[in-house]
Amino acid sequence: MRNRIVVALLMLSAAGAGYLVGARDERQTLLQTDRNFDAATAKGGVPAWASFFSGDGVMMPAGGDPVIGRDKIEKAMSGAFSTPGFSLRWEPVDGAASGSLGYTRGTYQSTRIGTEGKPVTSYGKYVTIWRRERGGEWKAIVDIGNASPAPQNQQR
Repeated sequence: MRNRIVVALLMLSAAGAGYLVGARDERQTLLQTDRNFDAATAKGGVPAWASFFSGDGVMMPAGGDPVIGRDKIEKAMSGAFSTPGFSLRWEPVDGAASGSLGYTRGTYQSTRIGTEGKPVTSYGKYVTIWRRERGGEWKAIVDIGNASPAPQNQQR
C-alpha cells in the first residue's frame, strides 16, 4: 500500500512538472508572438499592425474612444503610420498564457519628426490581451498603452 502511495505521488509530481513546463512554453510562445508583432509592424507598417488583431479586437488609444474591429483599427492607425519619420517599436517584458487566453506587457518607443525637423521620441508602457484563435494562432483582442517618462538611461 505504501509503495502505491509513493508511486501515485511521484506520478502527480511528474504531471505537475509537465504542466509547468507546458505553461512556460506557452508563455515563451506568446512573448515571441509579441516580438514578431513588433518586427512585422516595423517592416510592414499599419497593415502588419492590424493583421495581429482578431477581427473583433479592441484598441484603446490614450485620450480616445475604444476602436473596435481590425478594419477600424487599421484605419485609426493609418494617420500615425503616415506621419513623416514615424516608427513604433516595443519589447514585451512579461506575460502569461493559460488555455486560449494570455497577456503580454512591456515598453514602447515611438518616434516622429517634430516641428523643428528633428526626431521626437516618446516612451510608454502597454498591455495586450491575446486569444488563441482556431488553428492555434495568437491574436490580440485588447491593446492599451500610455505614455511614460523616458527611461533613466535615455533622458537628456
